[in-house]
Amino acid sequence: MEHIIVFALICYIVFIHIQMNKKNHLIEVMVEKLSKIEKDWDTNHILTLREKYRIQQSETIISRNRLFDEPVLKFIFSNENDSKIFLHYTKDEFTAKKISREGLLFTDSFEKTAEQVINDSVDLNYKHNIRKYYGKYIVVICIPNEIYNHYNEELRLLNKTNSQPEKVLSDIPSFFNDNDDEVFTLSKSFIKGFINYETGVIVKNSEFNKVVKSYEYQDQLN
Repeated sequence: MEHIIVFALICYIVFIHIQMNKKNHLIEVMVEKLSKIEKDWDTNHILTLREKYRIQQSETIISRNRLFDEPVLKFIFSNENDSKIFLHYTKDEFTAKKISREGLLFTDSFEKTAEQVINDSVDLNYKHNIRKYYGKYIVVICIPNEIYNHYNEELRLLNKTNSQPEKVLSDIPSFFNDNDDEVFTLSKSFIKGFINYETGVIVKNSEFNKVVKSYEYQDQLN
């Protein structure tokens, strides 16, 4: 009986030894292949692959961002010499069309829903990267400097320094929503239209800038 046990142990030891030799051989082969790859992939080769990947990624991003196409930039900034320009991002075309027809609703601070921009690629790209996650449709808002400055001064004279001209430039009085927040509606006259920054499609608003006078919104100051 003891001889059988000893023989079984010897067989097991031999089996383990064979398996370890196989693993060692496999490891040696893998190391040899990796060494060969490492020699073949010199620094220039790695840098070339990295550059190809960067270009590919850039092309993908550019193909999905038409914001800097000439027609789009021209649409956004054609009024830059006499107007303040703001961008409001939204997720769907239905909402963008609704804003064009009815005006832009906002509560509290206008800056929370719209970003003022200037015709500078660095400034525009920075603000676009912050806001783009709100949606691919960009509503373009243009408020003439004459009108904006007039109501800014009126608010100052009335000692309403915490208010904003955008809250005055409405065709309807403000109201309170279900959360008891005061809601303001920027007039559709200042909504130039909207763009899809992924496709570059531009939709103009026929209600934009229809003979807006400086004193048209005077009643909203009260």
